[in-house]
Amino acid sequence: MSIPTSDTKPDSFYRAPRSNSKQVRKVLEDADPRQVQDFINDLIRRNQLNLKLFWQLLISLALLAVGLIANLPLLVLLAAVTSPVLNPMIGLVLSAIKPSVGYFGKSLFFVLLTAAIYFGAGWLINLVSPSTIDLGQVSGLFALKDGWLEWGVLLVFSVVSVYLFLYRPGGPSVVTSTVLAYLIFIPIAIAGLYFAQGNLDAAIKLLILSSGRFAVSILSLLIAIWVLGFSPKGILGWAFFVIVLAASALLIYDSRFNSPSVSEPILQPAIVEAAVPTEAPTEKKEIVHLPTTVPSQTTQSLKSLQATTPKPSLDLVVSTPPAQFAQVNSESGVVVRESPSTQANIITYINNGLQVTLLGEKVSDQGMDWEKVIAPDGKEGWVAARFLSVINP
Repeated sequence: MSIPTSDTKPDSFYRAPRSNSKQVRKVLEDADPRQVQDFINDLIRRNQLNLKLFWQLLISLALLAVGLIANLPLLVLLAAVTSPVLNPMIGLVLSAIKPSVGYFGKSLFFVLLTAAIYFGAGWLINLVSPSTIDLGQVSGLFALKDGWLEWGVLLVFSVVSVYLFLYRPGGPSVVTSTVLAYLIFIPIAIAGLYFAQGNLDAAIKLLILSSGRFAVSILSLLIAIWVLGFSPKGILGWAFFVIVLAASALLIYDSRFNSPSVSEPILQPAIVEAAVPTEAPTEKKEIVHLPTTVPSQTTQSLKSLQATTPKPSLDLVVSTPPAQFAQVNSESGVVVRESPSTQANIITYINNGLQVTLLGEKVSDQGMDWEKVIAPDGKEGWVAARFLSVINP
């Protein structure tokens, strides 16, 4: 019995209606190994991995850059639509059921290069327009949230993508590819943006989140295609399955239970150092001993002496104005830099909700307003003014 391929017309495997999917799996179970391998090779030919994908990826990144700079979420979604990320992910799964070391290496190269390009795109976006990106608004994207809804959507669309790839001749579905690109690779670009801003903590959390979603998606693809009739083969196939399973468990634990959400940093109590009041100089009182009988001349001399004696100066009493405080208003926190510039070295990091002491120095640079502050840990530096809310006494 031969497995129908894409060249057969009346009973094509790809044209089989959904109600006949069980019949197709039955055909696969009765086929000999050579016929199954021929069918897998046909799947690999359909899942093209070539340089054309990168031209499409450049278009996607251009849309992403404009969407982030202009704060247009629709363009960010359109960037996910045009991103060809599902092909290399399907390639990893196909290399496990073939199995093929060469095709696995090629697919892994495309995945890593795509992730590196997304991360570099985020870094370049901040380099081109450092003052127009509002990280508070960016952190509100659905792709950056870490709830059960996001994980559920990821699992469902991963399984659907395998089903559509096997049973439809058009290749990976645009819809499923869009969802996977939005949930896995868009956060990598935002991580590059955070990294360029100096927010290393948030960048690392996003990279861990993206890695966990990628591992879970690959694991879902492997299990789904196994259920549909193609189990991992050889040492490479099973080793890849075990590694993905272990990585999924570790990354899910780290992103869901071992670290706080990207949009909810750990709050720490603010440490406010009270200024020590200066001690006013003690006024010396001069005691004048007068005789019991005071003649009139002595009385006049005493009045003269009192008139010429200088009174204590009131300038010695200095009233210190009360210190002014501000609260950090950025879900991802802010960084404190040595000088008012996005290129300056980072001194420390302040979480959202903490208080800082304003020193009254303001500078405008690169289209941004900067405030010189004292951080809760006592370090002085410069913070972007748009992330501070002045606390009125």
